[in-house]
Amino acid sequence: MTFHTASGGNTPTNDSMATLKYKQNIIQSEDSASGDSGRGQWGEQGEGERVEFEKAITEFKDLKRELSRPATHGAHADEEEGGNARDSNFVDLEEYLTRANREADESGIIPKKIGIRFKNLTVQGSGSGSIFVRTFADELLGLFGKDLFDLVRNLVSRQKPITKNIIQGFSGVVKPGEMLLVLGTPGSGSSTFLRALTNQRRDFTTIKGEVDYSGLGFETARRKFRGEILYNSEEDIHLPTLTVGQTVRFALKTKTPSKRLPGVSRDHFVEQMLELFLKMFGMNHTLNTIVGNQFIRGVSGGERKRVSIMEALASRATVNAFDNSTRGLDSSTAVDYIKSLRILTTLTKSTTIVTLYQAGEQIYREFDKVCLIDAGRQIYYGPASEARAYFEELGFEFTPGTTTSDFLTSVTNPFERRARPDFKGKLPSSSEELEAAFRNSRFWDHVQKELVEYDQGIAGDAEKFTQAVKEDKSKLTRKKNPYTISFMMQVWYLLQRELQVAWQDQTGLRSRFINTIVLGLLAGALAYKIPKSTAGPYIMGGALFFNLVVIGWMQILEAITMTVGRTITAKQVTMAFYRPSAQVIAKTIADLPVLAVQCALYTLVLYFMTDMARDAGKFFLQLLFVFTTSVCITAFYRVVGAFSRDINSTIRMAFLGLNIMAVFSGYMQPLKAMKSWVYKWIFYAVPVTYAQEALMVNQYDGIDIPCATGNLIPGVPGASLENQICFFVGAEPGASSVSGTRFLKEQFGYERAHVWRNYGIILLFTFGYIVIACIGVEYLSWGSGGGSTKVFLKPGWGRSKKSEQTLPTPQNKAAKKPTITDNALQPVLTSKSVIQGRSSIFSWSKLNYVIPYGGGTRQLLTDIHGYVKPGALTALMGPSGAGKTTLLDTLSQKSRIGVVSGEMLVDGKKLKADFQRSTGFVEQMDIHDGSATVREALRFSALLRQPATVSKGDKFKFVEDIIRLLELENLADALIGEPGFGLSVEERKRVTIGVELAAKPETLLFLDEPTSGLDSAGALSIIHFLRKLADESNIAILCTIHQPSAILFGNFDNILLLTSGGGQAYFGPIGQNGKTVIDYFERNGAIKAHIDDNPAEYILETTRASQKNHDWPAIWDKSPESQTLQQEIADIITERGDTPHTRVEADLEYAMPFIEQVKAVTQRVWRNYWRDPNYGYSSIFSNISMSLIAGILFLQSGHTILEMQSRGFAVFLVVILSPLIVTKVQPKFLTLRMLYEARERNSKIYSAPAFITAMIICEIPYAILGTFFFFFPWYYMIGMNPDSNRAGYQFFLILIFQIWIAPFGMWIAAMCPDLTVMSIVNPFLFVITNAFTGVLVPYSQLLTFFRSWVYWANPLTYLVRGLMSNVLHGVEVTCSSQELVRFTPPSGQTCMEYAGDWLKNASGYMNQAANGACEYCVYKNGDEYMKTINIEYYLRWRDLGIFIIFVFSNIALVYINYWAFWEFQWRKFFARKMSRN
Repeated sequence: MTFHTASGGNTPTNDSMATLKYKQNIIQSEDSASGDSGRGQWGEQGEGERVEFEKAITEFKDLKRELSRPATHGAHADEEEGGNARDSNFVDLEEYLTRANREADESGIIPKKIGIRFKNLTVQGSGSGSIFVRTFADELLGLFGKDLFDLVRNLVSRQKPITKNIIQGFSGVVKPGEMLLVLGTPGSGSSTFLRALTNQRRDFTTIKGEVDYSGLGFETARRKFRGEILYNSEEDIHLPTLTVGQTVRFALKTKTPSKRLPGVSRDHFVEQMLELFLKMFGMNHTLNTIVGNQFIRGVSGGERKRVSIMEALASRATVNAFDNSTRGLDSSTAVDYIKSLRILTTLTKSTTIVTLYQAGEQIYREFDKVCLIDAGRQIYYGPASEARAYFEELGFEFTPGTTTSDFLTSVTNPFERRARPDFKGKLPSSSEELEAAFRNSRFWDHVQKELVEYDQGIAGDAEKFTQAVKEDKSKLTRKKNPYTISFMMQVWYLLQRELQVAWQDQTGLRSRFINTIVLGLLAGALAYKIPKSTAGPYIMGGALFFNLVVIGWMQILEAITMTVGRTITAKQVTMAFYRPSAQVIAKTIADLPVLAVQCALYTLVLYFMTDMARDAGKFFLQLLFVFTTSVCITAFYRVVGAFSRDINSTIRMAFLGLNIMAVFSGYMQPLKAMKSWVYKWIFYAVPVTYAQEALMVNQYDGIDIPCATGNLIPGVPGASLENQICFFVGAEPGASSVSGTRFLKEQFGYERAHVWRNYGIILLFTFGYIVIACIGVEYLSWGSGGGSTKVFLKPGWGRSKKSEQTLPTPQNKAAKKPTITDNALQPVLTSKSVIQGRSSIFSWSKLNYVIPYGGGTRQLLTDIHGYVKPGALTALMGPSGAGKTTLLDTLSQKSRIGVVSGEMLVDGKKLKADFQRSTGFVEQMDIHDGSATVREALRFSALLRQPATVSKGDKFKFVEDIIRLLELENLADALIGEPGFGLSVEERKRVTIGVELAAKPETLLFLDEPTSGLDSAGALSIIHFLRKLADESNIAILCTIHQPSAILFGNFDNILLLTSGGGQAYFGPIGQNGKTVIDYFERNGAIKAHIDDNPAEYILETTRASQKNHDWPAIWDKSPESQTLQQEIADIITERGDTPHTRVEADLEYAMPFIEQVKAVTQRVWRNYWRDPNYGYSSIFSNISMSLIAGILFLQSGHTILEMQSRGFAVFLVVILSPLIVTKVQPKFLTLRMLYEARERNSKIYSAPAFITAMIICEIPYAILGTFFFFFPWYYMIGMNPDSNRAGYQFFLILIFQIWIAPFGMWIAAMCPDLTVMSIVNPFLFVITNAFTGVLVPYSQLLTFFRSWVYWANPLTYLVRGLMSNVLHGVEVTCSSQELVRFTPPSGQTCMEYAGDWLKNASGYMNQAANGACEYCVYKNGDEYMKTINIEYYLRWRDLGIFIIFVFSNIALVYINYWAFWEFQWRKFFARKMSRN
């Protein structure tokens, strides 16, 4: 599908109006020229093509009228955000396209068109389309070699993986200009068919048969023309924080042709096409509204679907496959969309394939051909106009009032298909028989004939198409790659997008800069005014080290975003928008300005607070190294993100890499102290090593460092310098200062000559990381490897034998369709735990909803009145974005922002505490715990939402009835998973409905688009069930619905109709065949309805199209029906308002007591942990890796001073465990918290304290296991005291520390809205807790402010004191030859005579060498060293006790922070305070 823009003339809207093009879209760009390539005529026929010219002209005129009216599809930014629609200009497509086509002809454009030919197409997947869930136990066994054993066993056995046919034996042709409709029930293979036709083959095991594109083979098309063959999935995947305009603009920019019409610049083309798309789909009002997703507020679900469609059209593909693309659109918008595809396909000579689950007759008529699939078999392929007659000839009965598409899909459903009363033959009943009948029909013969004719008629098409695509591309684009624009332009546009994402996150940006300054202040305060004497260099080393790594530390989010953003990247790479490597480079460049500001702020604060050299050259050299190192570390994180399978792998590998950089860079242990080349090479393999050397040389090279008073040995009063020496590396006897150059050389091996060499090495590391990341994203794919793969519990793990026997393959799905029958309903409606309503009436009047918006307010709902009565089924309808979901959220008390006014009453009384839990809400977004099975999800809902008076056995029995009712038996033990890896969209929708039904709602049942994503039979089954439920359970039901057929619509009693902007157009009975509601609109000036019109489509079309002439909310307000409604509500309040509540449960906010909530939630969270093996493995990996790093670095530490201090650093590495584990815990907490807040909090399933308690409990076993894996390598490799008492204390304290870590991470996560803010807050708290422990800077050298309270308020202070005292107590120190301080006593005196009195008050010991020189060792034992850092052995049990208190305070903070930040509604609190004043 290709586009170009018309130029000159009298454009219908203005000079910026955009248009469509029927063939090749472009003309020469400003810097290239081409000759005449031939001219084409609109409607031209190629050899062998069948174009219904008159039909196309008629449809074009119809569509022109449809699209030439004001675009008023939904007048507010979204269902949550509302607003007023802009006035849209008229779009005279006929006049505009005619002129555009004429200009294209005059420009000599080569038509870009290809068809699809497929023959005997068979697609195979692995096994039964299912795998068994991998648990933490499997991962743990894999750590000890089980995975390696299984791999070897499989290689030896040479067993081939079991495969199954997903679709088989498909043949047909789709020509340019044709539209093919693919029909089939969910799971029949329709999506697989589309994927196979559009080169989305990576998800399948084998593709057999032939597929070519006008003579172009699969490999050629995949390699060179991927962007011309598009698959648009059912899921709406976008960057949620970008606006609609930014999203579509980006797609247009990356697909703007090199050759355009004369005078049309690249920017002009983009803006014109954007304006056209916005007008076509009625999206002008959403231009500056963010797209959003299920967790971020944005445009409505229907509008988000339109964004996906616009993005797909912007790709300008020649072959377009749309998978259920009308899901979420209202019926009138869906009709307009398909009509748009019809005219675009006809005029652009593109090839269009569409799967639809619910296709009305108006939609069906737009297609040329239809392919019907049953259980992976092709049972019809031919003209759409003849399909119905074919199946009637086979003996199937067409029911009056049924749409053709519904009739065709019913043929595949044994519960719905019917034989004609006059048919005497054998009716085909299985998919095999239906396939055989098709292959014996004239339509199969026609397919074979068409294949032959098509092969004969495509001569030259491939060459023309190749030439057209070649002219489409930028001059700098390699002609063999599938991208339209050059690599550098891809980087440029991606860079713009990255900067938009960063700039629009103003909160995150401000937080990042503020946090940088705060961290600079903390680090500066930690090393405030470093002494210029020999007391300063080691503190200086720590300050410079922090200067290098802290900003890089804050960038760890980049690794996470690389992993979690793969879905969007994969989609857009498939559409040939850009290469993945271009995104890596764009992200790197986009980081530079923010990193530059961060590094400048941090360095500026730290540099001057620590009183570093006041030399401009030295300052800017330091800033340069800090900035380059931060860029280098960020590039390393992107390597980790590119090569990691999931977020847990990303976090553990990113922190492991950072810790290795920190530990082996020479700061904690100089190279000369490292014992073996087995790991010495790591020193040279980390970039921080080279930066640290450069910064130390920058500060100390070429200067003399005065000896600190305390460093002159011995400190004998009045002693001569000749008999003293400075206790410092590089000191010379009799000198009062030390050469900085000599100190650097002897202590670290640093030299001035290495500075710029080191800078070059850091640049090489940076470029190397970028290249490796680019290779990773280009060649690695972390997809599921099998389409919608089902994941089941292992046999015997609580699975029923029945579910083990039958796995859901397309073949056995044929025997069991998801259709609800009266027999299935009976157990639910007659069982002991039957759903029985309270016969309550829920009413609302003068309902208004206003939210804060852009510094002001925006009204989403205006004066809504209505009610739902027991036994009544009420439809809530309106165009996409009218506020249907907003109204449901408001009525169900889910809205937590803004101001709601008006009355909402149950039986004329205010809502009680149990309203939310006694009300079911089937949400539009299918949000579930992906690690739960279907049965577990339903049981969890029943267990916590049904009253405590119902036994657990009865609750679970009721769940089994619901599972049978929704035909989920075969999936009962399947994990819900995520889209693409787990249940399909349709199956997830049924689970969503089941979860709410399992709760046995007693007052109301709200359903937000319950039929979205279902086929017509499934949709009718759900509505039929709701009808029966309303009739027999006496429950009131309010249901939004988008595309109801006439039969489906007839099941409803009443309708509440909203208009764009959140106004009310009607409330009242629907009437027989919609007569009552149709009469209302006709009476008030609407166009008369045709006898065959679908009442639902008629009222949506009427209220949408005629808004310019009819103000339906105003008409409704003045209507007799409105007055009658208000009187009815008043009567309900009068009649029922005085009747007291008789139920005790009405005052209970939750159905189950707190302890039962904790039990149930703990079980679910534990299952989530257990079935997320990477999560537990990350904990084990972090502990093992850090213990091995410490054990290797400080292997069998001896008794020298350096080795004693190494033991202290080994303790510090225990502290470093906390960032690793915290960043593992937080994403899990955030994920489960979002699930709770998005669905379960509003349903009052369980309380926030129950959720938090469960999270804390489930972390404890992992803490215990982690302690075992950490302690033993760490303790015994370093060579610490083997005494059981000392080892036991050390183990117990580390265990308490591991338990402390998880709540610490949770209370941080409880404050933060997302990972971005979390990644900013974490470094601040990590610096506070890790740095102010007395290890990096001794207690005595801390500022008074920090020494007086921060040190003592830091929980890790007590951990370090306890661990250090236990490790170092009683350790005898024996100085090495290099550590001994040698000085000469005055002539005639021995060492003891000269310095004996001084030694009595000093630490250490002294000997006299044979040459008469005194040899002094600074420390005699570890206790003397501990005194210098304010640690006492006898206080270790006190320190342990205090640390245990901090564990409980941590836990308390989780509850307090969550309540303060997310539970308590401060805005409403202050609003009430202000209103009282």
